[in-house]
Amino acid sequence: MTTSRAGFAAGQSWRYPTHEGFEDSRILIGAVASFGSGQRVLCCAVTKAPERQPDGTIAGVEIAFLPMKEEALARTVTTRDEVSTAELPGGFADALAAWHDDPRGLTCFTVPFEGFLDRMIAQQMAAIIGTDAA
Repeated sequence: MTTSRAGFAAGQSWRYPTHEGFEDSRILIGAVASFGSGQRVLCCAVTKAPERQPDGTIAGVEIAFLPMKEEALARTVTTRDEVSTAELPGGFADALAAWHDDPRGLTCFTVPFEGFLDRMIAQQMAAIIGTDAA
């Protein structure tokens, strides 16, 4: 079922274009932070995200907390699961509290998630300094 991405809300489970063998990976929205400017940050988790292991293989891991601007999440996801049975990882609540209380501010990703967290971090750094991540 394709659903409008404009209606992001806590509790939703979304599919995204991921790598072969990880089609059951999902982005889960655990909380939505709204600011006076109308900007929203979606506090997400990712289940079964592909991660390259030291031996070169790829294994599924949980990303307990992944804050993204709404525009970045909209560029990431494709379809919403009508019914989600996935649960947020146990570390989500603690990570959300730490993020909220971080004295450096409520930082978040402005680039889409393409399956690999290390790639997303590289793309975010490139966006900050105004270059293209290879």
